[in-house]
Amino acid sequence: MEYGLQNVICQNCKLKFTVEPEDFKFYEKIDVLVPSICPTCRAQLRLSFRNERCFYKRPCDKCRKDKISMYSPNKPYTVWCYDCWFSDDWNALDYGLIYDSGKPFLDQYNNLLKTVPKISLIYVRSPGSQYTNISADNKNCYMLVESSNNENCLNCYWIQVSKDLVDCSFTNKVELSYEVDDCYDCNNLKFSKGCHSCLDSVFLLDCRNCSNCFGCVNLRGQKYNIFNVSHTKDEYKKFIKERKLDTESGIKKAQEEFKEFISKNPRKYAEIIQGVNSTGNYIKSSRNCKNCFHCYDSEDCKHGVHTWRDAKECFDVDTAGRNAELIYNSINSGIETSHQISSNLCWSSTFSYYSTYCFNCNNILGCVGLRKKDYCILNKQYTKEEYEKLKIKIISKMKEKEEWGNFFPSSISSFGYNETAAYEQFPLKKEEAIALGFKWEDTERGTYGKETIDWKSFPDSINNLPKDFDVVKEVFICLECRKNYRIIIDELSFYKKLEIPIPRICPECRHVKRFENRGPNKLWHRKCMKEGCQNEFKTSYAPDRLEIVYCEKCYQREVY
Repeated sequence: MEYGLQNVICQNCKLKFTVEPEDFKFYEKIDVLVPSICPTCRAQLRLSFRNERCFYKRPCDKCRKDKISMYSPNKPYTVWCYDCWFSDDWNALDYGLIYDSGKPFLDQYNNLLKTVPKISLIYVRSPGSQYTNISADNKNCYMLVESSNNENCLNCYWIQVSKDLVDCSFTNKVELSYEVDDCYDCNNLKFSKGCHSCLDSVFLLDCRNCSNCFGCVNLRGQKYNIFNVSHTKDEYKKFIKERKLDTESGIKKAQEEFKEFISKNPRKYAEIIQGVNSTGNYIKSSRNCKNCFHCYDSEDCKHGVHTWRDAKECFDVDTAGRNAELIYNSINSGIETSHQISSNLCWSSTFSYYSTYCFNCNNILGCVGLRKKDYCILNKQYTKEEYEKLKIKIISKMKEKEEWGNFFPSSISSFGYNETAAYEQFPLKKEEAIALGFKWEDTERGTYGKETIDWKSFPDSINNLPKDFDVVKEVFICLECRKNYRIIIDELSFYKKLEIPIPRICPECRHVKRFENRGPNKLWHRKCMKEGCQNEFKTSYAPDRLEIVYCEKCYQREVY
């Protein structure tokens, strides 16, 4: 069948969006209806179900011990800690419902979602890493989100196969580094972004194969450079010593100088490396990926965020990787997964439809909290033949109501909009969120006014801490949001090892700064800013931004 380009008016925002021929082919392949809302509204709705980092203290409803949870204490759900939820003394099938053809399927699913115990934080196979969420295969890690296969890392977001990191995001195979973002195969970097195969450097942007460099942009294969000027080894060492980067004042001065320097250098329209026929940002070694962000080793994906490690044909997804295939309108499908439609955190589960928090399951529809189960609907066990027959009946009814393929309605989310990843990507005020049908959480997080540290009298250098300084007993105050925070022993040891001053803002504000510095998961059509060049491209740099943005060809002429 031949398909043509079709323009559709979004039922939510009323803006026009385009359904292209490859979209129709994909929808036909997985047998879903053509969406009636635009990709942006679809992403916003999905992310409103995803609480990544808003944590609270509340007792486990089973063992009664106080635990850290992504569910605030006022929420009316049964919430169990990790040990209780993953124990073998309960069975989620006991909560199963018999499908009632006289009632809307999603209403029945919602009733099930409310009753099955929820897990306080989601992580697996992670010794010494209980304060992590949506993560797996980590060791001795603390406050990690959306990360796997790491060791000795703290306060990080979406890092993979990395070791000894603090305050980093979107790294792969990076070690002993601080405040880095979008870096690959690096070691001992500080305050750097978009670097590959670099080491022993501070304040780098978009550098490759560089070492012992400071304040550099767009460098390739260089050593002992300072603000893109080559120096001898001795000159470089003297410069670094004089900068006093072990002090808060030294770091602030360097940050201001680096910011001024990079403002004068061109940026490539997007961080795309070996991205064949691909659009978006932060793309590496991928093919035919359109409107994708943070995408590597992927193929034939569209409207995706965090598609990685051999993800194929994944449309409208937020995290799909390690051989994920044919995933649609879903959140975090886990590894070795295929054929998921409108599912939420169903790890290593295939042929999963409209299900949540299911692990290692196959052929499930409308299920919650199952582990290693097959052929279940609304947590009720069926034979293969019974399952297939009932599944066809339910899908037919959902298609009649034009629901099949749409994500869950916002009213089903367990979280307030301001607790979710949607709030970061699509910020709304409380009144705006509620008017759009989202929930809102008013429970205050964190503490204020409990600080024991006065920054005015605190040592400027990490090397000048008092000998009797006991970090465990101290409470710090964030200079931006005024919230209190603590520093754990391993974190202080890291700062001392790398001679980094204790940060004056809290981990959450540090995360927000890195996140904002990456730019939005959104594209604008622009022209190259190089005088005389007429090339056009899609970029995450909005037209009103001040950066100098070049096309690929003009940018390559500028790299050193």
